[in-house]
Amino acid sequence: MLDFPVAPPIFVKDTPHKRKIATLNEARAYVDEMLHVRRLSTLREIKTQLDGAKTEEDAIEAIGSLRELLADEDLTA
Repeated sequence: MLDFPVAPPIFVKDTPHKRKIATLNEARAYVDEMLHVRRLSTLREIKTQLDGAKTEEDAIEAIGSLRELLADEDLTA
């Protein structure tokens, strides 16, 4: 499931350029990086969802949770 596509891709406000998240594995890497900066319990929950995604439905749900969190934090570009 690591190469499961994120459709549409998520564009995250990042320095110096926007960051594109196009696969489940890229989403996992981004959340790992965010956990080093922020210790939000929601991020840990999303990390658990992303790591545990074994089906397309699980992956879609985890990516949706990440997309919602990023929108709430005004991090989507």
